[in-house]
Amino acid sequence: MQSLETRPMQVRAIQPTVVLNSIDEAVGFLRTLSIAEHTEPLIDVMEAADEPEMERRARQAFETFTFAMRLPVRLEA
Repeated sequence: MQSLETRPMQVRAIQPTVVLNSIDEAVGFLRTLSIAEHTEPLIDVMEAADEPEMERRARQAFETFTFAMRLPVRLEA
């Protein structure tokens, strides 16, 4: 009889995607994170976005950050 190795199974819970409707909502979301102190440079960029091109870049930076951190968040256009 063969011995089966028993290992605990790791299951990652799938969380629903949070949809944010504005840069202000995205900033508020970042401030709720446990790593919020590390998001201040991103928050500064997002809050300074006062023209269309800067807002586009702020949105892109937010999306890049949330993708890299594997956060289930989407910022609507």
